[in-house]
Amino acid sequence: MIIVTAMMHVKNGKKDAFILEAKDLISATRKEEGCINYNLLANIEDENAFVMLEQWKDIESLNNHMKTDQFLQFEVTIEPLLAKGVDIRSYSVDG
Repeated sequence: MIIVTAMMHVKNGKKDAFILEAKDLISATRKEEGCINYNLLANIEDENAFVMLEQWKDIESLNNHMKTDQFLQFEVTIEPLLAKGVDIRSYSVDG
């Protein structure tokens, strides 16, 4: 299994627009083959900080996700909403 965290920090006043875009991506992604879990978490100490927590069956499923139209469109749409770049980390879970 592959775990991914994508930490995002949005500009002031852009939170609602960001969440709206994320909801569309989440809905579509959860239907993808190999997606185990896909959630957006809001930081309780910083209202503009979020993390997308993802669980994938394998690296192939994750790679396929990153080629989907909805993911590519999300990247383009949220870019002007972000205060800084996305910090993405991937982890392999053994067992």
